[in-house]
Amino acid sequence: MIDPQEVPRFAGVPSFMRMPHTYDLSDGVEADAAFLGIPFDDATTYRPGARFGPRAIREASTLLKPYNPITETNLQEYSIVDHDDVPVVPGYIEETFAEIEERVGYVLESGVIPAIAGGDHSTTLPVLRAVAEKHGPVSLVQFDAHSDLWTEYFGKDHNHGTTVHTAIEEGLIDPETSIRIGDRGGLYGADDVDLIEDSGIEYLTTEEAASRGFDSLGDRIHDRVDGPAFATIDIDVVDPAFAPGTGTPMPGGLTSREILRLTRSLHGIDLVGFDLVEVAPTYDPAETTSVLAANVMFEALCAALDGTTA
Repeated sequence: MIDPQEVPRFAGVPSFMRMPHTYDLSDGVEADAAFLGIPFDDATTYRPGARFGPRAIREASTLLKPYNPITETNLQEYSIVDHDDVPVVPGYIEETFAEIEERVGYVLESGVIPAIAGGDHSTTLPVLRAVAEKHGPVSLVQFDAHSDLWTEYFGKDHNHGTTVHTAIEEGLIDPETSIRIGDRGGLYGADDVDLIEDSGIEYLTTEEAASRGFDSLGDRIHDRVDGPAFATIDIDVVDPAFAPGTGTPMPGGLTSREILRLTRSLHGIDLVGFDLVEVAPTYDPAETTSVLAANVMFEALCAALDGTTA
């Protein structure tokens, strides 16, 4: 990590947390975790722009410091690299999914934890394909304003609202050990409630989360999750007052403090990887969303690495 006392944070080529950049995770490269961007947003249903999310998060991450005083995690004790971006194919979802699955599979086979920045939420599906290939069906911890359990959009299988449905259908996740926090807003009809409840994933709406308190939410995550887990964080779980830069903003969400605390509660589970998606910097004039996203990724990194040997 570059010393900001020697090179100012606004100087130099921005990599994630100013960590070393490398395409190579072979035996000669020591890495515990790898930041990986997926600049793809062709599967959005409202506002595009999340393809620029990884770049914005990288720039915002230059503000981060390596020591977490709350969890007492020091990222300088670990080897973290910026593994660049997946070579996406604009306009071609299936081809891009294949590229994502291959690159994330390479990271996992190298024994490295993937810390992924999207991109829209469709990109989580090929990530989970790679994760399941390595670990089998995993527990999914999802922080999201939407369930992403729809069976199709516009008559098509893949977009950012069908990800979790397809992951269940393909056996990539175990619904009975998975949990989602943050649901809110309207649905297309009463049948959507049945769709959500029949999925088998435990879910807590934003209202329920607020009434329960965040200490109990952390306990609930730990009680629910069993075995290897993957966390997927859609930035729209946060209220647009705190994170306006996203494609499908929904009022009534979490505060910045709440999402950081919720992410911190991932400490202690077997977190084999995570992604943070749907940051669209075009709608983020003060860089509020990307700065928050970088800090959420920092907390998730601390949680993922804290269970490994430094």
